[in-house]
Amino acid sequence: MRRLWPQTEKGKAIWALALLSPVIAELMSGSSRPHEFFFPISFAFLVGLYGAGVLIMRELAVSWKLGWFGVIVLGASYGILEEGVAVKSFFDPEWMDLGGLGEYGRWIGTNWVWAVWLTIYHSVISITLPIIIVGFMFPGFRNERLLTERQFRMVALILFLDVLGCATLLSPYVPLLPVYLLSILSVFGLALYAKQMPKSFMMPTKDLPDWSPRKFMVLGFLLMTVCFITSAAFIDSGIHPIVPVVLMLAVCWIVLHFIRNHMGRAQNLPQFAYLCAGFVLFLLGIDILVTLGGWYDMAFVAIITGLLAFDLVMWSTGRKAVLFLRGRKACGVV
Repeated sequence: MRRLWPQTEKGKAIWALALLSPVIAELMSGSSRPHEFFFPISFAFLVGLYGAGVLIMRELAVSWKLGWFGVIVLGASYGILEEGVAVKSFFDPEWMDLGGLGEYGRWIGTNWVWAVWLTIYHSVISITLPIIIVGFMFPGFRNERLLTERQFRMVALILFLDVLGCATLLSPYVPLLPVYLLSILSVFGLALYAKQMPKSFMMPTKDLPDWSPRKFMVLGFLLMTVCFITSAAFIDSGIHPIVPVVLMLAVCWIVLHFIRNHMGRAQNLPQFAYLCAGFVLFLLGIDILVTLGGWYDMAFVAIITGLLAFDLVMWSTGRKAVLFLRGRKACGVV
């Protein structure tokens, strides 16, 4: 293992990214409670799925010289890979987290409202957020590949085996073959789209940010919170499921345009850090709610999540972070 991932600065960046993605997406979101998350077998599966996934997506983004929007598209590709291909929650009406979404929005054997929400969630929380944070932690590698070709092939193999294990052993549900094949094609289709899109597409229109960092924090928090609420708000309303789907996509498109029009191409580190803090505050809200609902072991996770949001704010203003980020000077485009 040390030969593949030596404890150099780059090796530390690899492990930081591989561990940060499952910690944020599974533990901090309450999807896995601490005793579930740190159980050795489940922890290995989660690191193999999230950790390998985020490393692959980051390496592709750097190799293809993608901007922030390209990373989001690759994140959507990963979301479909995990939820559609691996665990098949897009299709299983009895999936444990679905609730009423196992019936509401189900068409052609697919839970469409759930599928759209989870694609958004994984794109932002599982892939984009960890990549940006590790870029803050290790700014010297921001535009460099972290993995050698041998390491890349090894990580890709880990991801393939993890997805295969999830699809065959952990999730026995058998979806309709056409929609399942479509989900597999969508993974590769979105990745190809990210690679082929013009490099200038959705790039910031201004040289410098013209919004304060706090506005981006609010923007990040509202994006995730509004989509989260919208995904479940219409279950018993009698309103056609296309409405929440369109609303979630519209909210995402509006937020993307706000970022494009107000983030700026340079000197935007505080804006990106506060945007990430907004995403983390959404997770903190979930942690608080589930703790109050009786999951008292999540109280410690809520504290850690709150510290991450606090660290992002502190670090972006040049002050030393408490726990997660190292005090370093960095500037330029994230």
